[in-house]
Amino acid sequence: MRRRATLTAVLLLALLGCDPHPTTHAAPIGNLCERERPQLPGNWTTEDGEYRPAAPLSDGCTLVDSAQPAHRIRVLVSILKVTDAQAAKFRKDDEESAAAGGYAAKVSDGGLGDGSWALDPAAAAPWLVFRIDGRQIRLSVENAGAGTLDELRSIARSITTLPGGLPTAPSMVVRPECARGTAAAERSLGTKSVLRRDALVDKHLSCRWASATRSVATFPGGDSRIDFGYIKDAATDGLPWAHRVTVGAEAWQQDDGYLVFRSSTDQYVTVVSLPYQEMRPIPIVMLARAIAPAYS
Repeated sequence: MRRRATLTAVLLLALLGCDPHPTTHAAPIGNLCERERPQLPGNWTTEDGEYRPAAPLSDGCTLVDSAQPAHRIRVLVSILKVTDAQAAKFRKDDEESAAAGGYAAKVSDGGLGDGSWALDPAAAAPWLVFRIDGRQIRLSVENAGAGTLDELRSIARSITTLPGGLPTAPSMVVRPECARGTAAAERSLGTKSVLRRDALVDKHLSCRWASATRSVATFPGGDSRIDFGYIKDAATDGLPWAHRVTVGAEAWQQDDGYLVFRSSTDQYVTVVSLPYQEMRPIPIVMLARAIAPAYS
């Protein structure tokens, strides 16, 4: 349960390496995993990235060890370039998230140049952040005990040597179903969204809006159902950080803003913004109410 985790209205997107034309097709980040896969020892496969909230907004894919399927490496690549100042802020957000998560380990230098950092907790999976040509890459072991920080560093060094650099990323991947949430999402961002990542997979709709440093998302899934029960139970038990809100058929929210609602078709939908430290409860409720009909 993620109680505390851990894009400027007009940008010259062409200068940031993005295609400004909207599309409904997924971004081609998966070919980065395909290009990296042959460089790894053993036999690996690749999977398209399951959506995970991220700031900066990123495209993702997963490397999977065929001999040990639990051995999975998640690869996230920022859509926009990340400045030194933005990287410093993202590192600070990670440090605060690690502290809030109760990790004894501290965020440390990642060993891959400026804007690189890592976390290697004893009882959780490690992650590593670095940049190539200004774009931020986050590598993480998906399952605790099934990968090491040294392995992530080895993969990172290999990625930096791939010919051709990183795959290009369109700035806008949109679904019409998400349009009803755009105004509320931009109020949560505090600016116009310059990045979009919407998707409809197996009838499950996810909507994402972002500025250069913040993102807002709505998405359904099994974790959403678990979190719904967790927050509801906390509120029922009288814990002060959880309460009911009026969205969909039933909805519950934490005092940090994190919200999950059940739709009229019994989908459990998470509504969240990142960084978590900047999330505000009322804009999240407004977005949830605006987007709820898309899940009915």
